Amino acid sequence: MLNKIFNAYKFKKMVTIKFLILFILLTVYLSSFSQGKFSALMFGDYFYNIMRDDSISKANGAILKDEKNNNGFTYRRIHLTYDYKFNSKIFTRVNLESDNESTITNGKFGFFIKDAFIQFDSVYSNISISSGIITTPIYNISERWWGNRFLEKTITDLRRFASGRDLGVSVSGSFVDKKIFYVLMVGNNSGNKIETDRFKSIYTQVGYNYFDRFIIYSTFTYHFLPRIVDTYDTIPPISTLNNDRCLITLFAGFKLKNKISTGLELFIQSNNNSFNSKEKKKLENYYSYGGTFYISYSLSKLITLVERIDYFDPNALVEVNNDRSFYNIFAINIKIKNDITISPNILAEFYENLNNGYTLKPSITPRITLFWKY
Repeated sequence: MLNKIFNAYKFKKMVTIKFLILFILLTVYLSSFSQGKFSALMFGDYFYNIMRDDSISKANGAILKDEKNNNGFTYRRIHLTYDYKFNSKIFTRVNLESDNESTITNGKFGFFIKDAFIQFDSVYSNISISSGIITTPIYNISERWWGNRFLEKTITDLRRFASGRDLGVSVSGSFVDKKIFYVLMVGNNSGNKIETDRFKSIYTQVGYNYFDRFIIYSTFTYHFLPRIVDTYDTIPPISTLNNDRCLITLFAGFKLKNKISTGLELFIQSNNNSFNSKEKKKLENYYSYGGTFYISYSLSKLITLVERIDYFDPNALVEVNNDRSFYNIFAINIKIKNDITISPNILAEFYENLNNGYTLKPSITPRITLFWKY
């Protein structure tokens, strides 16, 4: 039995390595043609957790929750991307990603398919259609305007309220000289994983963009989920309850090229019958909400100061309190070259007092982050 497991692991590892080698060789070869382009990026850090509370595990929804004095070198993302244009209207992309969560069975770093889609542009007027593992229209624009993904994810991504990818079909377009834009998408709601049920998600986005200086857009996402058993119904036939989720986001951003960039992102999610109220003895709906404000200011072509603060409340019910938090990022981005940045930065998270009145110390982690792409 052990031999079978070991052989299966060796086979899986061998297939993964061969697939990566084949992908790299194929993309390098195809990139020699004018229609294809290979690109890559990586970012990682040296970090040191200088402050943690002994009761940090009791803080609901904490981001910085690993142990005090833990430190080391880590990478948080590697992308290997190949883009190919069949012609001016048909575009494809295959993107492999590795992060600090994508590990194989022995704990070593692994890769997974991040993007795999085909896009047909100008199907009619400014309408485009995409199909495959594609970007969901939730935080794709706010992440681009934030422009510091190597420092941190956007708040809906960080708090796992949205997946950046889904397997499905989307229709996008614009009008009024491309100032007003929209996206409509239907997906599996399985992210980059295999679909296992019949329930789907609907994604919508609509916004206004003024010459890449000002943008405002909103998204509406509805996840259809399997109904759940009402645990407080003890009389047969046992009833079932709606367990669907709905996410609404709003983003507004402003920037002056090579000088200043600022943005505000807000979100609220309704969770149907997802909270077990022991006081009321029933399953209740509840809301999660939060927001981000950031500002980036360029002192010169080489040095940019970045400040961001997040507010998050995982459960807005009166019965659930003492779970709100603030998450702060301050960074000094130093460009070594156009596509190489080194960033001394510090993460700090502040928590509401626990129910018993105990005051949690903030979590503080300084880092030195290196980011490059080509």
